[in-house]
Amino acid sequence: MILQILYGFLATAGFAFLFNVPFNAIVVSGLSGAIGWAGYLLAMKIYPSIVAASFIASLFIGIMGEIFAQKKKYPTTIFVIPGIIPLVPGAYSYKTVLAIIQGNNKQAFDLGLQTIGIALAIAAGLMFVISFSRIKKR
Repeated sequence: MILQILYGFLATAGFAFLFNVPFNAIVVSGLSGAIGWAGYLLAMKIYPSIVAASFIASLFIGIMGEIFAQKKKYPTTIFVIPGIIPLVPGAYSYKTVLAIIQGNNKQAFDLGLQTIGIALAIAAGLMFVISFSRIKKR
């Protein structure tokens, strides 16, 4: 599990570098992704649902993004966007399209619902944190 969290950190920091995040915020951005991935892994152990785990992880990433943005005086998106990259359901999208091409409609439908569920869970988790943060500031 520790190794997977380290990989989450490296993936997030790598994408932060690719997205031209300021150099002194790359490590903190990677930390945001590592904490989010740790939340994903813990949620999968407690309740093995990819959608629920993605929601929990996006909550953690959103919270870390807000905290780090206040401490570093950068926009929240610098820490959130690279952090959610490991959660994006790219493999499920690929498998959905492959099932459509192969004519396996039942599998395509199931995988498509899974993909949409993960994407909506990520968006809902981030919206929840950002909305709560803005209400708290007012």
